[in-house]
Amino acid sequence: MNARAGLEFRDVHKSFGAVRALGGVSFDVTAGEAHACVGENGAGKSTLLKILGGIVRPDRGEVWFEGAVFHPGSPRDALVRGIGMVYQERLAFPNLTVAANIFAGRELTRGSAGRLDEHAMRLRTRELLEELHVPIAPDVRMEHVSAAYAQLVQVARAIAFDCRVLVLDEPTTSLTDAEVEHLFRVVLGLKARGVTLLFVSHRLPEVFRLCDRVTVLRDGAAVGTFRCADTAPDTIVRAMVGREPPQRVARTAPAASTTPALAVRGLTRRPWFEDVTLDVRPGEIVGIFGLVGSGRTELLETIFGMARPQAGSIDVLGRPVTLRSARDAARTGLALVPEDRQQQGLCFNLSLRHNMMMPRAEKTAAAKIDVRAEVAASSAQVEQLAIRTPSVDRLPETLSGGNQQKVVAAKWLATMPKVLLLDEPTKGVDVGAKFEIHNIIRTNAADGMACLMVSSDLPEVLTVADRIIVMREGRVQGELAGAAATEESVMAMAAHT
Repeated sequence: MNARAGLEFRDVHKSFGAVRALGGVSFDVTAGEAHACVGENGAGKSTLLKILGGIVRPDRGEVWFEGAVFHPGSPRDALVRGIGMVYQERLAFPNLTVAANIFAGRELTRGSAGRLDEHAMRLRTRELLEELHVPIAPDVRMEHVSAAYAQLVQVARAIAFDCRVLVLDEPTTSLTDAEVEHLFRVVLGLKARGVTLLFVSHRLPEVFRLCDRVTVLRDGAAVGTFRCADTAPDTIVRAMVGREPPQRVARTAPAASTTPALAVRGLTRRPWFEDVTLDVRPGEIVGIFGLVGSGRTELLETIFGMARPQAGSIDVLGRPVTLRSARDAARTGLALVPEDRQQQGLCFNLSLRHNMMMPRAEKTAAAKIDVRAEVAASSAQVEQLAIRTPSVDRLPETLSGGNQQKVVAAKWLATMPKVLLLDEPTKGVDVGAKFEIHNIIRTNAADGMACLMVSSDLPEVLTVADRIIVMREGRVQGELAGAAATEESVMAMAAHT
């Protein structure tokens, strides 16, 4: 082992049945450095972190930590031995306080009876939160804590147990730019104190800003480690995908005289948004951009019938519609790819095939189920979106987050809706898959589908949208042609006070 390496993976293998997740991963992380691990969805990053975090054990190979073989038997064991994990998804007990979450599993006690020392835990929690500049009280329940602060509570839990390696797994996916800045200040402060950082992210600008070195995984193997100061981002992208990116689909925006596929007039649902008016024509991609709290997601949910507006109207292909439910919206020709695949996008107890067939279940309910036809149809969707799975009869939990996201998109695209609503369609998706999803959106728009896309990724909006509608505090602030818009012009409209 490298004498300076605080952490080392040596020829680590792991398979789940016939699926090979890791096929011999080897790289080291120097003590005290910030080291990134990147790769396409399905490259093996999550499995590697689960091994390090004590959730699964490798089939072969070893992990070394501080000069000794390290195979924790549980997440608690990993934490006790100095590995702190901060996951992308909110991992917490929502009905318990911040203090109770930080000390869960290792509560402080007093007296021979081992009674909980809640006073000591509150005091220590307050110290930790002040150190991390998190302005919440120890007694606040986690269900009332924002996504950004929930991430920092995970950091507080790690440093409460004196972690020497802090693992950050896609920590910025749901954060605003200001929240990302805060998180980075915190973790760079920990690095300055000697904590080793292992950072997993699809956002290469963040990788190059935060990290000293980056290791690329592809198809379950480490294909190279690069010094960030000496490497161009394009080099990392090529190492990740192992190929040149696919050619971008050419776009011709529809004529302005075309009758809108979706027309929204004066739509209001207080306190989230008010008096929203917009059009999306057949074959057009309209992006909605706004900062957190601008009402973007709530607007899409209302258009899709998941909530009732207090005022305003919705027309589909020139006909007024009243949508009392998502089922009404789907029958009308609308489809929604939601932001939260965990809660809204997938049924994790059903196979990929059943998930992808679900939007069409009502049309086939009266007919005898044709399993062969379902397998063929869902397999075609898997191939079209390059979803990495050995079988359509696998459960969603066996897929990486990005591939789960593509399943959500696939099942709604297969219904060929007149209007496709997309809320953060590439959230948690790697650069290769993001390009593929963008091309799928463009291809369907070229076939006449109207697409209304919400994204907090401003470069994505500028790349994909024909027009950009900017929202701020629940109101439309203006509209820009996609070809003429710049990051500066969009942000000036979104942030202006």
